[in-house]
Amino acid sequence: MEKEKFFTLHTEEMLEYRPFGAQTLVTLDGNLTAAADSLGKIAESIKEGMLYTQIKNVVENQYDIGRLVGMYQMFGGYVNLSFAIYTEKDGQRQTWMIRKYKKGKELGPLLFEHKLLSYSYDHGFSIGCRPIPAKDGRTYYTEKVQYPDGEFEDVFAIFNFLDGVSTYSWIGNWADEGIPANVYLTAAHNMAMFHSSVQGFDPGELHGDNIMDSEDILVNDLIAKFPETLKRFRKVYAENSGEDVFTEIFDDSYDFMKEMCEKSTIPQADYDTMMKCACQCDFHPANFKYDKNHNPISSFDYDMSKMDSRLFEIGLALHYCFASWKSATNGVMDIERARAFVGEYIKATEDYDNLEPLTETEKKYLYEVTVQGSLYDIAWCTSAYSYDATLDPYEYLYYMQHLISSLHWIDDHKTEFREAMKTL
Repeated sequence: MEKEKFFTLHTEEMLEYRPFGAQTLVTLDGNLTAAADSLGKIAESIKEGMLYTQIKNVVENQYDIGRLVGMYQMFGGYVNLSFAIYTEKDGQRQTWMIRKYKKGKELGPLLFEHKLLSYSYDHGFSIGCRPIPAKDGRTYYTEKVQYPDGEFEDVFAIFNFLDGVSTYSWIGNWADEGIPANVYLTAAHNMAMFHSSVQGFDPGELHGDNIMDSEDILVNDLIAKFPETLKRFRKVYAENSGEDVFTEIFDDSYDFMKEMCEKSTIPQADYDTMMKCACQCDFHPANFKYDKNHNPISSFDYDMSKMDSRLFEIGLALHYCFASWKSATNGVMDIERARAFVGEYIKATEDYDNLEPLTETEKKYLYEVTVQGSLYDIAWCTSAYSYDATLDPYEYLYYMQHLISSLHWIDDHKTEFREAMKTL
């Protein structure tokens, strides 16, 4: 066979394929990462621009508070978007808070929240927020938006801005060492102030959110049916993502959660005697702002508010505020601080002619409602994971580990807890 001649290729007309060595792959990976990061920043900027444009329209066209001159996102919530804004009208600057509610927000619970906030503020809850009427007189504004998964109404509302500093979170709460007593004692007084301010509040046909039930239901009844609700959530998990670390702890804990639901359901005859009123149902350290001495001076985040037993409000607060999140003491409750909190609430009722102190029946069930507080928090965690398949299972595993640890601890220490509360 005759040897073929060598020709110099006209490579300017060709695409050269280079050998892929390790260095080439590293370089390409770096370029790809940089490009993805750049695209992510562009996408984030577009999102920020869309939000700014939306809120500017709401502020300047739907409300009579002047022109938008500054906008800052506030972090800490899990559901809605909140922004602090500056406006200018007639040469005067003012500060407000505007909230963009979660996609698909139902107007019924929103109207309940707004009616409650206006009523409580007008009846003495001076540290609370209130919705500002728009030009059409409503306390909210809706705008239809076409999203990739369909058309939805975005819902906005503007509130007075509350002074103070966000000092504490619900993870790392008042169970931590070094927390001065004035923090939680003042908070207990503030709870009594709120319960006093809502006496006589009539929601009419409206009712608040119930986390996982659209019906108007008291937490005692919600806890009684919670085991069946959990089964429904489990089916959703299987449909959404199958098995993961969250479903593993869910399955391991189901029997215990069911047992604690049965233990904490209060007999109806006793429950009927307890004072019912509007409750925040989200009372924890992160939903206050504080002065320089750590006294809570502003109270916010009432989108989970509902009519219920005031005793449940107290039990939920004990769980939220005094069960440790630290790894070495996860779930351990500071019973002495919890007892002091309840004692201060009882003492604070003396300042309000329309608010009775806890009855002996209410004191009897402080253990049960604190257990219900842990279960109610589990209801938030498990329902959120069923509604949104994109949530990080490891993040919600972290929450569940704390919540289940809290349940185990208080179950193991119920005698100690009950004895402490008998001293009130």
